[in-house]
Amino acid sequence: MKKSTVRNIAPIKADSVERRSACPGLFRMTPARDGRICRVKLSCGRLVARQARAVADVADRYGNGIIEITNRANLQLRGIGENDADHVILALTQAGLGPLVPEGDDIRNVMVNPAAGIDDALAFDIIPLAESLLETLQTTPAYHALSPKFSILLDGGEACAVARHTSDIWLAATQNGKHFAFGLASCPPVEADDAPALGMVAAENTAALVTGLLDLFLELSTERPGVVRMKHLLTEMPASDILERLRSRLPFPIEQAFAWRRPAPHPFAHLGVHQQRQQGLAYAGAATPLGRLMPQDLRALADLAVQVNDGHIRLTPWQSVLLPDLTANRADDILERMNAIGLASDPAEPLASMIACSGSNGCAAALADTQTDGVKLAQLLKNAEAVPVHLTGCAKSCASIRPAPATLVAVEPGRYDLFLRATAGPSRFGRLLAANITIEEAARLLNGRVSSS
Repeated sequence: MKKSTVRNIAPIKADSVERRSACPGLFRMTPARDGRICRVKLSCGRLVARQARAVADVADRYGNGIIEITNRANLQLRGIGENDADHVILALTQAGLGPLVPEGDDIRNVMVNPAAGIDDALAFDIIPLAESLLETLQTTPAYHALSPKFSILLDGGEACAVARHTSDIWLAATQNGKHFAFGLASCPPVEADDAPALGMVAAENTAALVTGLLDLFLELSTERPGVVRMKHLLTEMPASDILERLRSRLPFPIEQAFAWRRPAPHPFAHLGVHQQRQQGLAYAGAATPLGRLMPQDLRALADLAVQVNDGHIRLTPWQSVLLPDLTANRADDILERMNAIGLASDPAEPLASMIACSGSNGCAAALADTQTDGVKLAQLLKNAEAVPVHLTGCAKSCASIRPAPATLVAVEPGRYDLFLRATAGPSRFGRLLAANITIEEAARLLNGRVSSS
């Protein structure tokens, strides 16, 4: 398997790489109510114990101690002091958590499924392709013009999969692993009424397909002011026209894939113990409470990883962690040790599926303290009948790309509008069940709904 080489770039100063975006990064830490935010992008959501310890040390020394897992399986450090940015950059790049070149930091947006390479159901080991594309994105100057939000999803057919994560470009392996379907500004289709794939190519042509799409997008977006994401381009020209232009510049055929559907991912495959495709090995997964880890918890997880799998940790877009490559007959005991750190591995436990943004303590746009309210709500919900809930401090819904089964949208401190997910809306969050309610009232409604269902 090819390994990416990460060079140290300690001389780089904070904000020396100018990009017009609200997205935080390593070199451009964005201000928030609780200080600056530093986002650390991870290669395929992976880090090793020494890197985890470096992150914990930085959070302790230069931040407010809050470490967040993002919905793209990256890390965020909060509360960074205005004069400490260069120290943070130095510490993290020396730990191997920086880009290959400074200009490449923003565009390290290649997502894979959390169990890539080890999932018992995978059709294709996507890790080598992902690492190669990450290197290409960082070392090709033309690609530095891409938006920091521009993303690529590579799906190897795993059961533990983020198939509902909209990406600018996605590729998904067919069940025999010999071909890849692809699409734009969408997700791999699972249900019969999902938007179909745009086309399909042989597995050996995937890297060239992605670079061909990137080159074409940059060419077309240059001619169209305001087009910075694939979804913007699709409002100005149909996908069929993009496909025809793409076909004309590639030396290999693009086949039709209208009937292709991805097998449905297994629910909660990121939690608990699961057998790997490697005989005798398993992975264990558990969620961080409301997407946050404290430095001492991350150090404890790093210590555990060193003891059980040579220090390897994976993060997931569900704001959880996996420890891969465990001896299968020890995996249950290791999961218990993860629970002892404070992680939640039972899908019925409210904090195993609850999502919350930083809330009013960290964000000026938030109208309520979603983190404190989330903990209170988790205590009030029935553990055996938990409903996945998303608490958002405002209507922007930064912490969740898609609507949750239940969403609480803050309207003032301690009070929320409660929505239930509905296919036809009318809100982006679904159907309004109750307005301007307290956390206690929300818990009663959610518990009552589950009990009557």
